[in-house]
Amino acid sequence: MNAKFLLPLAALLLVTAGCGKKTTYQTSKGGVTVEQKGDVASVEIKDKSGEVMKVAASEKGVSLPPGFPKDVPLPKDTLVTAAAIMGDTFQVQTTFKASMAESVNFYGEKLKSEGWDVQDASDQGEGGLVSAKKDGRECMVMLSKDGQLTRAVIMTSVVGK
Repeated sequence: MNAKFLLPLAALLLVTAGCGKKTTYQTSKGGVTVEQKGDVASVEIKDKSGEVMKVAASEKGVSLPPGFPKDVPLPKDTLVTAAAIMGDTFQVQTTFKASMAESVNFYGEKLKSEGWDVQDASDQGEGGLVSAKKDGRECMVMLSKDGQLTRAVIMTSVVGK
């Protein structure tokens, strides 16, 4: 499974979830369980090799995945709207109140203070990107404006996986 497609794949599967229902699908490649509990939708995909991907999403917020790196900062008052984990790859989608310049500066400075080697920190007005490396890991933060909020998609993974 390609980690870059965790949230889009999960979003597609979450659309099929019914309120308060849990459904499991079996395919020749493995199984998929889709569950809706209140406003939180979750998907678990397990392939035949035993690799598992878990995704949860809610516009009202979800928890960070277990083991999410503590050296990846989140702005104060961040709302995590989607979270995915597959092995040692994490992807979260968040919203918070800040300008694009403030957001790019926050991630650039905070990642650096956590020991990350910041490769890029660019502000393109309505969007931004911060990428960094540390101890064989990569972190990429893709930023976009969403009305008064900034939306960040944060992906961390081990290099070479």
